[in-house]
Amino acid sequence: MKKILFGILAALSFIGVMYLTEQVLRPGYLVKSLIKVCSVMMIFAVYCGIFREKLKDAIYFRKMKPARNLYYFMLIVFFGVLGIFYLIRNYLDLQSIRENLVTKEQLTKQNCLFVFAYIAVINSFLEESLFRGLLSHLFEEAPGIGIIFSAAAFSLYHLGIIDHWLNPAVLIFCMVGLFAVGIFLQMICNHYDSMKASWIVHGCANLAINAIGFILIYFY
Repeated sequence: MKKILFGILAALSFIGVMYLTEQVLRPGYLVKSLIKVCSVMMIFAVYCGIFREKLKDAIYFRKMKPARNLYYFMLIVFFGVLGIFYLIRNYLDLQSIRENLVTKEQLTKQNCLFVFAYIAVINSFLEESLFRGLLSHLFEEAPGIGIIFSAAAFSLYHLGIIDHWLNPAVLIFCMVGLFAVGIFLQMICNHYDSMKASWIVHGCANLAINAIGFILIYFY
């Protein structure tokens, strides 16, 4: 019960900090990333200190089972993200998204490749280690609830990033989609018995998002 309570408080605190950062403070991408890194690492430090666990065990950073079919999941996720963007592109204000990337996130043609590399590797690692690695596995006696909780937290976390880009109907669609993605990534994590597997797949999804961002930065 103590671990479950810690997970709930940690998730709410993290979501609150990142929403405040995105919607109120609105710093540049570097500062925002540092806030995210520090927030996640603080959660890990407090958890490991209280419950006396090693970090790699706390975030489920185990040796993967044989990665059969993992490449298929990587391709499905990569092209799935691109396909969804293509389907809903007419409902998005692409110019507004581009302006947001340039002004709020301070992306330029000079630094966007570095930022995209961070998103694909570091950002995906932070999210997987927190949502799939730590939060879901705090519910050891109720794994089903843990999966739902971590997926819901994953979806709500992204609300602060995307809520001003979309109309209400598309926003609801995206939130439901992110919840489903959280479930999907958790299933991959559990199937391969390691957060490493969901990290790889999540990284592929972020690569597709980066490709979309690249198009917006360079061609809009």
